[in-house]
Amino acid sequence: MTVTVAKFAANAVRAPLSFAAVLGAAILGAATLATALAGPASAQSASPMTDTWIKVCRSDDKQKKELCKTAYDLRTAGGQFLASVAIVEATGEARKIVEMIMPTGLLLQPGLKVQVDQNKGEDAKFGMCAPDGCVAQMVSNEAFVSAMKKGGQLSITAYGQTSNEVTFTVPLASFKAANEGKPLDEAALKKREEAIAGEIQEKQKSIEEQLREEQRKASQGKP
Repeated sequence: MTVTVAKFAANAVRAPLSFAAVLGAAILGAATLATALAGPASAQSASPMTDTWIKVCRSDDKQKKELCKTAYDLRTAGGQFLASVAIVEATGEARKIVEMIMPTGLLLQPGLKVQVDQNKGEDAKFGMCAPDGCVAQMVSNEAFVSAMKKGGQLSITAYGQTSNEVTFTVPLASFKAANEGKPLDEAALKKREEAIAGEIQEKQKSIEEQLREEQRKASQGKP
């Protein structure tokens, strides 16, 4: 089973990332896997606002390093959150941390398989869980990040309760520009959050109106 931005609609809506939350490793409100897979398919396409990688940075005065995170929220066409992935990089360090926030309802063992296009997959292990999601991390390197810059999609394969594979597919079209470009400052990120929140509200309103119209037609069709 493959979960993409446009294929599944969840019932729960995740609030946009805050500046502090993007940089932190805390659990952020993820819909459970069962809820995500129970929703109907959506015919809408993801908007440019939600379908893009973003980069934020902060300075670590103690270590005199800059910590940057290039992140992507995997959402449904209606704007609901499914999962997220981020590349965490520190100035002067060769290692790269791939950090993922995944839905609950997945088997914690054997973990996740992370793969760029048809390249060799790498293993990621779950670290901590909360009622609304689990964090997994993988230590990688510049070669992996370079592959992402050249790649078409990043696949994160997990396992459901019956050991069935569930693959979350993340597009990489905007990764290179975000990773190599200037980070968003707090004001720009806040503006983006507000725009996403507005989009989600409009999409929810449209879906609710469509459901009411379908119910009205069904009611009129009764004898």
